[in-house]
Amino acid sequence: MIDIKNLSSNQRFMLNIVVPLAYLLPLVLAYFGPKNFGFGFRGLVYVGLSFGAVGVLLWISAMWSLGSSLAVLPGTDQLVTKGVYRIFRHPVYIGIVLTLTGLFVACGSIPCLIYVVVVVIPLNIFRAWAEEKVLLDQLGPTYQEYKNSTIF
Repeated sequence: MIDIKNLSSNQRFMLNIVVPLAYLLPLVLAYFGPKNFGFGFRGLVYVGLSFGAVGVLLWISAMWSLGSSLAVLPGTDQLVTKGVYRIFRHPVYIGIVLTLTGLFVACGSIPCLIYVVVVVIPLNIFRAWAEEKVLLDQLGPTYQEYKNSTIF
């Protein structure tokens, strides 16, 4: 397991590049890959786009709520509990999964949906776990109370 505290500045820089690229890769694959919009069901295109839109709105709302606390690697000096953070601890990660899943259902890309299940979801679960570990170390009982009162 990676210990975020012991990473060099070069390793931190690389993670700040690699993690966002993990979300960009399936978008590039979907763009250039074959499309079977809605897997042949027109209704699935609209369902997928709706999920994608909800994901983007959640993602943007979370980033807006974070403000200057937004970072790829975990760690903070303050706990953000406003906006969507009143309900979810990790709305950015939820938004990413909803956005990508919705888009890939809409364009009918099985390989990209597999990528979400095999790479994106585990990556987000790992990121959430690492973030919670750091925040528990930094904020202690304050974070534990917050964690107990929110959903993933």
